[in-house]
Amino acid sequence: MILIMSIVISITFLIVRLLPGDPILLVVGDRPTLEQIEKAQNDYGFNEPLHKQYLSFLKRTISLDLGVSLRTKQPVLDEINKRFPATFELVFFSMFISIIVGLPMGVISALKKGEKIDVLFRGFSYMGLSLPVFWLAMILQIVFFGVLNWFPLQGRYSGSAFHDDNTIFHSGFIFLDTFFSGDLSSFLDALEHIVLPGSTMAFGVLGILFRITRTTTIDTMDAPFFKTFKFYGFKDIDIIKKSGYKNTLIPISTVAGLSFGLMLGGTFLVESIFDWPGIGQFSVLSILTRDYPAVIGVTILYSFIYIIINFFIDLLYVVVDPRIRV
Repeated sequence: MILIMSIVISITFLIVRLLPGDPILLVVGDRPTLEQIEKAQNDYGFNEPLHKQYLSFLKRTISLDLGVSLRTKQPVLDEINKRFPATFELVFFSMFISIIVGLPMGVISALKKGEKIDVLFRGFSYMGLSLPVFWLAMILQIVFFGVLNWFPLQGRYSGSAFHDDNTIFHSGFIFLDTFFSGDLSSFLDALEHIVLPGSTMAFGVLGILFRITRTTTIDTMDAPFFKTFKFYGFKDIDIIKKSGYKNTLIPISTVAGLSFGLMLGGTFLVESIFDWPGIGQFSVLSILTRDYPAVIGVTILYSFIYIIINFFIDLLYVVVDPRIRV
């Protein structure tokens, strides 16, 4: 994990620094004087050799100092902390939808292999894998906001600011704060706002989870132990419920972890389209304005989350299949 993070940090630093353009212009504004440019370069360390900038950057990163955003003039870590709850809720909601819909669809499709419902589910999953996220997001906005007016167009809540007068908890996670505070109206308002962006992100991952569930379930049904149970008169669904599902957990959990990382990348587009105040939207604005510290900080955070998730999935293997311990 340390080796991978070191490689990611190094590559990100070099790519961002070697891109054309001068980010210092974002700091000094329009028509700066030569003295202003030199002072800004000295303040941010851009006038030093690249290797010195890299060593200084590593020291700050190890101490969890990600620098100051050139665009917002605020510490990058504070900007990330402020936006992390919005992105986490969006990704968690999308992953939850993908799992509770994709896994049952995969099992049913495997049990009904070759039948009409299997063809229908497979076609639905292919659509999820094929449709571009940005296109699907805009279509959902047109249909469910423009035509049906069922869900809000954008944002995380109604109004320009979240009114937390009725909430007891103030963690930044709106669903947790409103739920445990008993503020049902604010909870439902947040739920309405997350449906469209959450469904957009869930659609593609749902297809991936469906296909891996269907494939592993079919392989399990072809295994000798499964045929033995059938010989004794057990139904397919009963065998899967009592024993067969265990054989599908390892590949499904692996794909679920990788899909979580895929969703993190999807937040860049989805949050921008739905004006979702999360890390993805912050990252897009930072990239467009060449905000070096912010881009690097977000990349490090996403890489760290992705690695940690896969680490815990590796630990989960031992719990799911004790034979791995041997």
